[in-house]
Amino acid sequence: MSTLAALMLALLFIHPLKLPAGGRLWMFLPLALCVTVVYRATRARTAADLPRATVISFVQIVVGMCLIAVAFYLVHEAVLRFS
Repeated sequence: MSTLAALMLALLFIHPLKLPAGGRLWMFLPLALCVTVVYRATRARTAADLPRATVISFVQIVVGMCLIAVAFYLVHEAVLRFS
């Protein structure tokens, strides 16, 4: 890695990129996709099984996280309303 590239990478840790509040939420999708691909790559018996299993697992993770977020939101609203 060149010195300039290393300096630019180091500056990202000192001055991180500014993302809007909603933009941070969209960063979950590539993270979930990467985790799913790596997990399924270690579990697939053949390469032909990989795409379908990856898509199914990705959808399950995203839907599960959305359901967890909705549940936490409802609990939060219930606490605010009844306390």
